[in-house]
Amino acid sequence: MGRTLLWITGGVLVATGMIALLFSFGTPWGDIAEHPASVGWDAVGDIETTPSIAIALLGLGLGIPLLVGLNATAWKATGGY
Repeated sequence: MGRTLLWITGGVLVATGMIALLFSFGTPWGDIAEHPASVGWDAVGDIETTPSIAIALLGLGLGIPLLVGLNATAWKATGGY
């Protein structure tokens, strides 16, 4: 049961990080995801990070190692290959 909760927690963390990553970059006039028509080839120099980058990095930074660690010994449950 505890291992299942860790899998779910890792999945939720990675999913939260990936969704937050969509809103982690913006321009002075707003998020890129909210104003795609405003961001063209000439606005690439104006792209900057937003406060959502912290949530994205935290979610991905905790979730990916958790899932990798849980998966590192998952082959033992199959009896080995």
